[in-house]
Amino acid sequence: MFKPVEMVKISVVGPRDQLETVSETLHKMNLVHVEDPVEEEYFKIGEPLEKASEVSKGLVQLRSFLSYLQLNPETFDPRRKYKVEELAKQVNEKLEEYSNQIGAKIDEIRSLTDKRRVLEEELAAIKPLRELGIPPKLLKGYKTIKCFVGILKADPTHRLKEITDEFEIIIKDRKKEYIAAIVVKVDYADEFFRILQEYGYREVPVPDIEDYDERIKEIENEIEQIEARKKVLEAEIEEIKAKEAELMMALEEYLSIELEKSELPLKTLVSKYAFILMGYVPAKEYEKVKKQIENSTNGKVVVEKVEGEEDVEPPTMLKNPGPAKDFELFTTLFAIPKYKEFDPTAIVTIFFPVFFGLMLGDIGYGLLITILALYLKRVFKTEGWQRLLNIALYSGILAIIFGFIYGEFFGPYTVPGYKPTDVHFLGGVMYNLYAFNHHHPLFDRVEEMGVKILLFASLVIGMFKILWGFAIGFRNVYVEHGLKAAILEKASWFIGVAGMACLILGFSYNVEVFYKLGIGPNPGNVPPLPLPGLMPGWEAGVNVFYKIAVPLIIIWFILFLMEEIPKMGPMGIVMAVEILTWFGQILSYARLLAIGLSSVYIAFVINYVVPKLMHTFIPIEIAAAIVAVIIMILAHLVNLLLGILDPGLQALRLHYVEFFTKFFEGGGRLYMPFGRKKKFIEE
Repeated sequence: MFKPVEMVKISVVGPRDQLETVSETLHKMNLVHVEDPVEEEYFKIGEPLEKASEVSKGLVQLRSFLSYLQLNPETFDPRRKYKVEELAKQVNEKLEEYSNQIGAKIDEIRSLTDKRRVLEEELAAIKPLRELGIPPKLLKGYKTIKCFVGILKADPTHRLKEITDEFEIIIKDRKKEYIAAIVVKVDYADEFFRILQEYGYREVPVPDIEDYDERIKEIENEIEQIEARKKVLEAEIEEIKAKEAELMMALEEYLSIELEKSELPLKTLVSKYAFILMGYVPAKEYEKVKKQIENSTNGKVVVEKVEGEEDVEPPTMLKNPGPAKDFELFTTLFAIPKYKEFDPTAIVTIFFPVFFGLMLGDIGYGLLITILALYLKRVFKTEGWQRLLNIALYSGILAIIFGFIYGEFFGPYTVPGYKPTDVHFLGGVMYNLYAFNHHHPLFDRVEEMGVKILLFASLVIGMFKILWGFAIGFRNVYVEHGLKAAILEKASWFIGVAGMACLILGFSYNVEVFYKLGIGPNPGNVPPLPLPGLMPGWEAGVNVFYKIAVPLIIIWFILFLMEEIPKMGPMGIVMAVEILTWFGQILSYARLLAIGLSSVYIAFVINYVVPKLMHTFIPIEIAAAIVAVIIMILAHLVNLLLGILDPGLQALRLHYVEFFTKFFEGGGRLYMPFGRKKKFIEE
């Protein structure tokens, strides 16, 4: 789970005439990650099999039909699966049938669409000309005079008169622009044209027609006929779609597979008589792969392990069960683990929903997120969306659980100084719900002691996660570079951060001791939270945590100098301030408290303030109540959106920045076996 699957490198060598058989076998197994080859003196990269061109042509044609029909194989749920032999027999016949039935109709629809566009352009030109009231034959066909007909931004009459008074202009105001017909002698045509350009002149072509109204009716009739014909064609296509959709997508999958198999030679080195193929396979599957390839070729092709080649790192095959598979989305979004690197997906699987629920912690908001995720899972069926929505589902469930612990349902019902019925629209119901716990939540994060405990817990989680990150980093560096490098690079920082953590614990303990002794303020006279491991009788000042911290920080500093001085000389000492970065990252986990409290108090303001404001400004009781309900719903939806984005991003940040950076380098490449899982074809 925490380590990628062990891989072995293999070579597949045999006669060139067996390459097609090998391609068929490899694709069916879907186990071998084929490596891109590098040409050598006697071996060149192969060429696609002969059928590749024909298959590619059919696939492009079929995909164009699927695109037009808006059929997506990824989101389509098949009712049945087809046999390969069945599809192979039908493919050519069906492609010709679809070309005649669907392709021809699509071409006709496109032709009709183009024709309508031309008619609409003509209509757009005729309607302005009709406003002039001048017959078309009077606006063209002259030799000694020039007739300008077009659209203008303003009336140019006064500018044209500066050139000559011997012209005629008929102009109509069309609100934001003008339509005009200007007649002038050819001698002044160029000067008139320059001035008209200043007014944004756009020429309107004058059609060869006798009557505007008659032609407009003809165009509208033609457009109506076009639309009627298109509806008939679209109905016929929809009928074919309903009947053939599943088979079309099965054929698309079949042709895609055939094309992939035909293009395997592009990842193979070939000579005149032989081929060599290199790849990786999970170690536990090696014998199976070897046996199937050699059996399918009657022993003519040999499969062997390749030992001792470490110039290229094997691909990474992540191995995470159940829900953890969904959280690979977050891991690979940050980086792909290297082959020998620790895979943190299982840790993210546990802590991301917990952090999200810890921050949001509201039954109502959690229910909405859960319901929304379940609904969207039925709408968006691609693998990426399904994984993301599964994560939202888990997070929503954790938000409900923490909401029950906190006693929050679209906000808290217990706020110090207020009655439940004053601060919550269901305050009485919530109050009675928690009768088993003396009408109080299991843990009240709004009260002062609840805030203190949650803050302390957040910091402890931060210390634990950062130390855990360095421990994993120690393992990674040890595997790649040995014990000394692991101690200097990671163990030193583990010790340093442990020292910083003890300082924080010591400070926390002393603050509680100050409260107990009455030296500092003690709101509510609440007794301090007992901390494990403390000896009775410790007093304020140098406590056990401080005594542990000092030697740890000294050891860290010595190891730090051993690492940095050889690299940077005396300037390496300055880099010791980097430990303050880890101190800040521990404090960064306080956002688990802060983000949650911000959402709580926004909900409190919505529930408490909005009804009072509405009753203050709206004198009619029923109207005030209706408006208050509407505003509260909208406000809670906004708070829900913030409650999804902020906890989600912050939970992700606490993993990416405060955790992954301690051990996760990435830079690997995903294991992508040659083959595919078949959705419409029987395995």
